[in-house]
Amino acid sequence: MAKKVFITGANKGIGKQIARQMGRNGWTVLVGARNEDRGLAAVHELSEEDIKAEYLNIDLQDSKTILAVVHTIESRYTDLSMLINNAAIPGDMHKPGHEFTTDELRKVMETNFFGPFELTRRLLPTLEANNGRIVNVTIPIGTLPFFNPFAYKTSKAAFNVMAQSFAQNFTEKNKALEIFSIMPGATTTDLNGNITGEYVKTAEESGRLITGIILDGKNHNGELMNTNGAIVDYNHGLF
Repeated sequence: MAKKVFITGANKGIGKQIARQMGRNGWTVLVGARNEDRGLAAVHELSEEDIKAEYLNIDLQDSKTILAVVHTIESRYTDLSMLINNAAIPGDMHKPGHEFTTDELRKVMETNFFGPFELTRRLLPTLEANNGRIVNVTIPIGTLPFFNPFAYKTSKAAFNVMAQSFAQNFTEKNKALEIFSIMPGATTTDLNGNITGEYVKTAEESGRLITGIILDGKNHNGELMNTNGAIVDYNHGLF
């Protein structure tokens, strides 16, 4: 039986490319997306490539859809062994932080942190039963020239802390779980207005990078990784 992976935001961009690469490596892909038409279109496209794919509706700002997805997985996909938290929204990437309203910040936090937190937390029993792994697609939050999106970075900072803290908990409790984060780097996607540049990857390149790390056969619990390998390992006090 093929291993199963649930990928949020897998209807386009990096998420769809991860789905494609995982499918080509024999995984059954559960395509998570909030737009049903786009989700089903992605499933159809992957199926045309002989990839086993199924659509699951999820809106990370809507707790009802999160609960519904968890119920579906617990009843139909009890052998799920991987969750890839990929879906995210940018917020206004050019507005200075002090000009954001609380409601604007809250919307980004709901999608990029609270939603993935709730989804991950509720799927832990299923994942642990299958020696599961959780992969968070993230970004650097330090000072970078020409990149200072306040809401996006704030949400990803919390997202990164979630991975670090969960990893520590898993180790301390000797759980059959692994969580780690991957930063693919600048990638041309709808999220950033399809930017291009000398150091900007295509979604396909980032998808291959992420999948390559996932399938390298190593335990990466507690690591924050990029194309050069682990740049942070919270397990050994490196940060």
